[in-house]
Amino acid sequence: MSQTARLLVVVALFWFAQYVYIPYTTPFLLAQKVSADFVGLVVGFYGAVPFFTRLPVGIFSDKIGKFKPMILLGCSTAALASVVRLYAPTGEGFLVANIISGFSASMWMCFILLHTKTLNKDNLQRGMGYVMSACNAGILSGFIASATLYQQFGMTLMCALSVGAGFLALCIALTIHEKDEHRLHSPKISELLHVVVNKRLWFFAFIGMIQQGILMGTAMSFSNEVAHSLGAVPWQLGLITITFSASYVASCYISSTTLAIRIGPGILMTASQLCMALYCVLMVSIDNVYALIPVQILMGSTGGLVFSWCSAEALSQIESYRRSTALGIFQTVFAVGMTFVPIIAGLLFDMSGTLDWAFYFQALLAVVGMVATACYYVRRRHVRLREAQAGAKAQQQARSSAS
Repeated sequence: MSQTARLLVVVALFWFAQYVYIPYTTPFLLAQKVSADFVGLVVGFYGAVPFFTRLPVGIFSDKIGKFKPMILLGCSTAALASVVRLYAPTGEGFLVANIISGFSASMWMCFILLHTKTLNKDNLQRGMGYVMSACNAGILSGFIASATLYQQFGMTLMCALSVGAGFLALCIALTIHEKDEHRLHSPKISELLHVVVNKRLWFFAFIGMIQQGILMGTAMSFSNEVAHSLGAVPWQLGLITITFSASYVASCYISSTTLAIRIGPGILMTASQLCMALYCVLMVSIDNVYALIPVQILMGSTGGLVFSWCSAEALSQIESYRRSTALGIFQTVFAVGMTFVPIIAGLLFDMSGTLDWAFYFQALLAVVGMVATACYYVRRRHVRLREAQAGAKAQQQARSSAS
């Protein structure tokens, strides 16, 4: 097996370990009489820890010029977190475990950067598509395992599978070789943080924040409530979730194909965000559970395109020695969307008593992202056209002077 294939397997195993227990964490804890607010704290810490640790992890990785040590740490802590869950299957035990899992998730950028370390700007999108496909394939596998095994074997098996996947990922990661970079000096933190002036990074972080926020506020949360309100039974909810995840994996892979790269991010990202807006409107317009399935495919097949392209475009003008810092900023910004968009959607739900305004709000966000993306690429095309015309004019004047 090639090194690239091994790394992609590690990525899939890592995310399987992080997600196989997630679908049933809340009902498992509530069944043990853990209070709802404490369950919210348990779930919230998984997202809160990476928010504070991603940028320091990115700076540290760029300082040492290596990503493998952080990958090994991520795999081992993913397994350790579920060891804690097995040892202390209580609210407090899951809280400690989710703090460890959140720290483990902070290492995710190092998986991406090791995979794309030697890729130039032209190949960056293809590499990003592959690694995102592996990530979401691992998540999908975790969902399928939990949906088929939890009712019979319970949380103990879910956590045991998580430990096994994390340990296997660690073993495979140990066989991966990372080439040493010959650098005259370790970059200063001020040099690494210079990426904060890169407007392109911030723009695509903003687009990623909208996409990830809508994803968490719909397919990962309130879309299930829509299905439940239409009378969906547990197996139908599982089918809807798996359908979304499978189409998301497919869209991440499609973003890496030659055809997608030839079409380019301007058209694909703009059209995809239009489809995301349409998804939000359709979710509160249909009245049949089975009609949700094609709508879920619409969201999954476009959301992956947006996020893969955002990640590649955000890093495309960043020097390799500070990509980890840049990706830390990028992932911290989109974590804001993952946190606050669902919160705002929930508040709108509580205030109105209906999910309509929660989804219309997110449709509006998708339209804002679509318009911003379209304007960005139209402006970039005009700039490139002017530069090409100026270059052609300079060459013509040079030939005239020579003659």
